[in-house]
Amino acid sequence: MKFKNIYKVGILSLFVLTGCNKYLEVDPDNRAELNSANAARELLATAYPQASYVMISESMSDNFSDKGPFGGSLVNPVNRDVYLFQENILSNGPDSPDFYWAACYKAIAAANQTLAYIENAGNTRDLLPYKGEALLCRAYAHFMLSVFFARPYGDVSPETNPGIPYVKEVEDVVLKKYSRGTVKSMYDNIQADLEEGLALIGDQSGANSDASAYHFNKRSAYAFATRFYLFKKDYANVIKYSKLVFPNDVLITSSIRDVVSYRPLPYLVLAETWSSRTQPTNFLMATAPSQIHTYPSFRYGANGAFATAFMWKTPPVTAADYAWNLYGQENFYNIPKFREYIYQEQIYNIAILLTADEVLFNYAEACIETGDFARAFELFKLYLSKKLVHDRPNAPADLYEWNLEAQFKTLTNSSKRDYYINALLDFKRREFAFEGMRWLDMIRHRIPVHHNVVENAQGITVGANDPRRILQIPLEVQMSGIEQNPR
Repeated sequence: MKFKNIYKVGILSLFVLTGCNKYLEVDPDNRAELNSANAARELLATAYPQASYVMISESMSDNFSDKGPFGGSLVNPVNRDVYLFQENILSNGPDSPDFYWAACYKAIAAANQTLAYIENAGNTRDLLPYKGEALLCRAYAHFMLSVFFARPYGDVSPETNPGIPYVKEVEDVVLKKYSRGTVKSMYDNIQADLEEGLALIGDQSGANSDASAYHFNKRSAYAFATRFYLFKKDYANVIKYSKLVFPNDVLITSSIRDVVSYRPLPYLVLAETWSSRTQPTNFLMATAPSQIHTYPSFRYGANGAFATAFMWKTPPVTAADYAWNLYGQENFYNIPKFREYIYQEQIYNIAILLTADEVLFNYAEACIETGDFARAFELFKLYLSKKLVHDRPNAPADLYEWNLEAQFKTLTNSSKRDYYINALLDFKRREFAFEGMRWLDMIRHRIPVHHNVVENAQGITVGANDPRRILQIPLEVQMSGIEQNPR
């Protein structure tokens, strides 16, 4: 039997990549066929979302502010509409929520096509690592969609809150009807795919070993598991998979990003280095059409207040400073974390999906939530050993608990758990500045966000229960019968 590559139909016959009408004009028999194991392996290269969520995530977070219509400012429509929490985001091009939705379901379809081929081939032993990769890809894309388009698992009533359609089959009809299910059923499906994929994935899965950073292997799969279980608040599994990523502390310090070593690098070399697959922290990466590298000039972006409050903040360690170099000047502050290139007249960026640094933070947070403050404290020290410049070689060892308490304890967050979490979120916000991670933490911890607006003195405040925190289902998808998110 031959399988037709028809992964642009059904829920994927959207508008962003080819357009519904254009797709229907293509002769179905002119689509690619899967008829060999090699084709199945190659298809896995398209089972990762070829889209970036960074502009969405950063623009929704408290990292960005309205810098006003200053000279040289760039009004990017996606950045503007997401920052202002507009209901209808006009753009559906790269970096937009609609584009990310479509790219994720395209990746899911590629994973399903691969799984269908492997099933038809008899699940032979040589194909099982690729089955594991396909399952992990399907779980990852659905999970990331859930982050932006559904309520988090930790909110009340996951058994009744609507999830996002979990697609497990090859789509063979146009505009197939789907149910959103619930957040709980969605998480159950993600977990089932994740755990089965973890059991099958190989150390060097993927179309070719040279591109291993662009495919799941055991370590990046374990890293994804720590993120998923952190969102689910299953802290025992976060710790379990963190230990599989980091069997010992030496591996932690050799894997996390050595920001100190970046300090002498020229600007463009730093951009190349940050997203290089040779950097041990970069567990999983992807390419994506994106303009995110232009974020320093966005009207809605990082300003001097952000730089002062976070990037230039004094660390809770004696005689030390954070090692990050912040580039640019007022209204253009940035760190060159993105490496753009042009392919067929389209601008792409390298997207970093999973890192060793994130696993360290997930590990530390799970330790805090389970009361193992001693281990969380040791993880903080290991982390800071690669992030500080100081006069004394042992400065990271000078971190004491009273330092954390003095800097991060507040009247409203006075427990040991609270000021440890405050410290962790502070470290993490700085580490992943401009990478989109801050909004994921704001979702999990239900942190309100206030956006100033130059033309509106009151600005925009989006509280922990504000429905605008969840992106609206794309209009074209609503037209196929899928219910929209409440407003």
